[in-house]
Amino acid sequence: MYIRTVPQTPSSHLHAVNVLGALSVVVADRMNAAVEEIASLGPSAPAALAAMHEFLDGGSVTQLSSVLGLTHSGTVRLVDRLATEGLVERVGAQDGRAVSVVLTQRGRRKAARILQARQESVASALYALSPDVVDNLAAALDTMLAALTVARAEERSADADIRPEPWLCRLCDFAACGRSDGHCPVNNVVTTGNGL
Repeated sequence: MYIRTVPQTPSSHLHAVNVLGALSVVVADRMNAAVEEIASLGPSAPAALAAMHEFLDGGSVTQLSSVLGLTHSGTVRLVDRLATEGLVERVGAQDGRAVSVVLTQRGRRKAARILQARQESVASALYALSPDVVDNLAAALDTMLAALTVARAEERSADADIRPEPWLCRLCDFAACGRSDGHCPVNNVVTTGNGL
């Protein structure tokens, strides 16, 4: 007697995991190539300039180090390269004990170009989708980001020796995210006490 077997196919969940992983790599590679080409100073420079443009202009090297997930010495070297290129400058505090890093006009223009290149490179992945599908995807991505933010906070609180990770929002465009209007899933989790 012949019994026809149906080929085993991966579950929808496994398939989603696999294609999300593949898509993440492609989108990240394209985004990183686009923004690194503009900054031309290594992989951390675009994130540093974008973070300063969006929320950290005038912050300290220590704050920038935390945002980027770099060591203090690595961040100092990055700031040195950015300063040499005329993109940032160090400004001493009145008490002489602290130094802030601020974007120059040239740095601000370059940061805006980085954010625009990021937006265009990621948006190209959405061209094949209808507006309704994009709306549904945006809602799903908000849910995923919120859950990952909570998980990340729990991991950090459970292990005090964990290597500092870069902030999720280091390359974000806060206006596009709707952060000031209360639409940012990461900020919403953080401000409710469940996040970073």
